[in-house]
Amino acid sequence: YMRIFFWILGLIIIVVFLSPFYSLYKIGMGVKNKDVDILNAYVIWPEMQDSVKQDVSEYLKSRAELRKKELDNPVEGVFEDIRKIGGEIFGGKALDVAIKKAVTPEGIIKIVEIAEKKSGSNQSSSNKTKTETIDSSNNYDGYSLEKFNFLSASNFEATVLTPQGDVYFKMRFIFPRWHLYTVKSEKLTEEIAKKVEDSVNLLKNLNKTLFEGLKE
Repeated sequence: YMRIFFWILGLIIIVVFLSPFYSLYKIGMGVKNKDVDILNAYVIWPEMQDSVKQDVSEYLKSRAELRKKELDNPVEGVFEDIRKIGGEIFGGKALDVAIKKAVTPEGIIKIVEIAEKKSGSNQSSSNKTKTETIDSSNNYDGYSLEKFNFLSASNFEATVLTPQGDVYFKMRFIFPRWHLYTVKSEKLTEEIAKKVEDSVNLLKNLNKTLFEGLKE
């Protein structure tokens, strides 16, 4: 009986250990197959949106500080102040709209499709080379697990290397499955931040006209 007990215990441990990876696999297949129902079943979208929103906000602030340091003359400083005012007025709303549009099942599927199309042309030079890379590094189609850690019995974190860069994520166990609730991706952050900046920069053409007029 003790042997059976330890066998069952070992089996349970293996299942528990592999269960977050199974959820991650299901999420990946959900994106690949454009299965919105699967993504809704395995992702806590409100928490995901809050996580990405915080990352994009910090990225936009750092971008604004960098632009301020690189200003060449007082006229450009005026335009940057106008941009800043526009950001304070419209930035929050634009960010909310961008997050609610992009960090959804449909939005994530679209972002992955676009990224794969861009990277596909760079990876299609030789199928033989690609196969050898996968075999030698134990990658799956350009994706590999870099590290993982159980923060607690119901909280899991990992970093996955993708063709578009590292992706850090956290998952939480809510019976009967693990759910994704946090994602940190430089590519995702940059894509959303660009959309926000384009939306906020409503005076771009006016600024250009004024600047050209001042030069004359």
